[in-house]
Amino acid sequence: MFEAKPFNQFLATGWLAILLSSPLQATEKSAILDKIKLPKGFSISLFADNVPNARSMALGKDGAVFVGSLRNGNVYALQDSDQDGTAEQRHIIASGLNMPNGVAYNDGALFVAELNRIIRFDNIDQLLDNPPKATVVYDQFPSEKRHGWKYLRFGPDNKLYTAVGAPCNICLPTEELFSSLLRLDSDGSDLEILARGIRNTVGFDWHPKTNSL
Repeated sequence: MFEAKPFNQFLATGWLAILLSSPLQATEKSAILDKIKLPKGFSISLFADNVPNARSMALGKDGAVFVGSLRNGNVYALQDSDQDGTAEQRHIIASGLNMPNGVAYNDGALFVAELNRIIRFDNIDQLLDNPPKATVVYDQFPSEKRHGWKYLRFGPDNKLYTAVGAPCNICLPTEELFSSLLRLDSDGSDLEILARGIRNTVGFDWHPKTNSL
């Protein structure tokens, strides 16, 4: 069985893989990779090129790479069964979603952040070929599209973190959730605003030793 590794473990071994959001000819792929400058001892290869509008990723416990998209409404799962650094299988977990940009994996479930809600696919590792119906976790986010796409992560406290961007370039929105960094329990309860005044959040992480956000 494939042992899932955090992405920083792949980095530590000097191996990197990338996704391309549209199919390209072999020469075009090579040209893109050749432009990426890496530290000595590192190499890079193409992991998949059949994931249109790929935006963010999460790693499942059995090695599946889950990919969210911004505009085409799909969520994908990629499998590299022979562990050669290239995904041989692509599954469409869901389609027709509203800006399913953010993906997060926790305890066998895939969480997806759409424009105005978070949904969950349970037991996803065993159901890649026949994904389950999504369960709505939280559906009270604003529906404003500008800066509305969301990133999604589980923190060291096992809570879900996401954000709601500003509905404009420069403004003072009246809706409480706009321009904020948020935290909630995995069942959608106990929503908290951790920070305000953030125009748009395009990712976040925690210090590996202090757990500071």
